[in-house]
Amino acid sequence: MSGTCRSVEIPGPLGTLRGVLHLPDGAGPAPVVVLLHGFTGHHVEDHRLYVQMGRHLAAAGYAALRVSFYGSGDSDGTFADFTIHTQVDDAAAMLGWLEAQPGIDASRIALLGLSLGGAVAALLAGRDARVRAAVFWNAAGLPREHFNDIPQRGIHSGIVGGLQVGEQFVTSFHETDVAGALAGYAGPGLVIQATSDEVVSVREAETLRQALGERGTLHLVLGADHAFRHPDWRRDVFETTTRWLSEHLPPR
Repeated sequence: MSGTCRSVEIPGPLGTLRGVLHLPDGAGPAPVVVLLHGFTGHHVEDHRLYVQMGRHLAAAGYAALRVSFYGSGDSDGTFADFTIHTQVDDAAAMLGWLEAQPGIDASRIALLGLSLGGAVAALLAGRDARVRAAVFWNAAGLPREHFNDIPQRGIHSGIVGGLQVGEQFVTSFHETDVAGALAGYAGPGLVIQATSDEVVSVREAETLRQALGERGTLHLVLGADHAFRHPDWRRDVFETTTRWLSEHLPPR
């Protein structure tokens, strides 16, 4: 296994964010990929998806930062307090932290977002020129199609997997224009979509690809589910992603 990794703590707008930084072997600053997790996820992700991808990126010559958003994983805060906007602000704080880290080329930053993390990636890319490339894995591109089954009862919202969902999250997400945000993003984008995804539809992937125009590439993973829970699907996704990154943000 190539590369090294270390635990990190990042000052966020609302509290400390915790996760892991992977660094590749070799001298010289490396381009970095920021992995943004999905709804109810964390920096490890489903069946260690992000651990595997972080190691894969390091072996390919990239640094990889995977950090839990405020209210998720080991980061500060409670789940009920986050919104789509706090997550975008958290991701921006991660970029700022990377600018001060040795071994990182902060002029070559890519975002990679899974599910809700893909929406965060699109929103941040649309407003932050530090983002040079963006990858979307089963990204939630049409907010109104999600979370309609979470009841809103004043301060008491729905319960998902033992976590209480704040009503401000659902409201903030439904008000966002994820695909429209990409109009402010000038870089390339890779959209990877599982055709048997039980959460995000292929139509959402097509919406993001269309928003990117000629800068966008769509790759379908036939038969795969939302978290790519099979080694063959993960191999396809990992190799497609790193191949695309090597074309648009190559290690030096």
